[in-house]
Amino acid sequence: MARFFVSGSKKIDTEIVDTENDGLLVIGAGLPRTGTLSMKAALIKLFKGKCYHMTEVWQGDQEDLDIWMNGLKGLNSSEEWRDYFKKKGFVTGVDFPMSLCWKELSQVYPDAKIILTTRDPGTWYDSVFNSVWQFNLLLHNSWTFRLMCKMFDLRHGSERWMDVVEETVGTGMSIGIGPAISAGPKAGKQFFKDWEASVKANISPERLLVHQAKDGWEPLCKFLGVPIPDEPYPRINDTASIQQDLRNLKLMHAAIFYIAPISMSILGGFLFKERLFAVVRTLPEAFISPLKSVFMK
Repeated sequence: MARFFVSGSKKIDTEIVDTENDGLLVIGAGLPRTGTLSMKAALIKLFKGKCYHMTEVWQGDQEDLDIWMNGLKGLNSSEEWRDYFKKKGFVTGVDFPMSLCWKELSQVYPDAKIILTTRDPGTWYDSVFNSVWQFNLLLHNSWTFRLMCKMFDLRHGSERWMDVVEETVGTGMSIGIGPAISAGPKAGKQFFKDWEASVKANISPERLLVHQAKDGWEPLCKFLGVPIPDEPYPRINDTASIQQDLRNLKLMHAAIFYIAPISMSILGGFLFKERLFAVVRTLPEAFISPLKSVFMK
């Protein structure tokens, strides 16, 4: 049900023409909400091949969930990683969960280039909190919302997926993204800085590109050794679009758990009122008197 993350994804995927691959060519190491969906669109445009993103987990099958549930626990072998990406046909990848495994995957694919998508640390926390984090809060605070999500995603373990992502501690980090965001803006900003420092400390400069969406095509294409497309750099999945998707989910939740039951109760009462009245008449007078004033005027 958390497929509201896929805003704009289907349009991006129309650029894919090559589904064959010999391994990952680009590994994204940037945090969510650092222009990762825009980078996905850019990489698909440049390579004409599939780019992994959190959207693939939500839209995928059981294998797409299992590979990451195991991978985030450090249980996948290099061969299992390579077999998975080859079978699924991905040539690049960005965003969580891939960037949670950036160091391990950079070792599995030693020739792959690493891209650290970034933004102003001061605005990153607000972007996360006001968009995807609101979905997480609903999951944590509403059992009916969790039930709805499970109704629409019956894969084994799907109900634990976001908890695993939030709690996974990345390379060089002391906490996961969940506790960092929960702790507030100051902790979130420090988490962002520590994350980027860890990536820069572990990846050689010639293998790493630090990229903001406003940098556009030129540094990206130069780094990858590909021609610059004759069109603007993609800008996709802003906070406003995610907030709209979240509002739609809230409406769906209200319809399923509040509007529909109330409507069915009213309809049932209308259709079966005679039977209900017959049942009421069999009750002792002590129970009937207060009901008469409501139902039998």
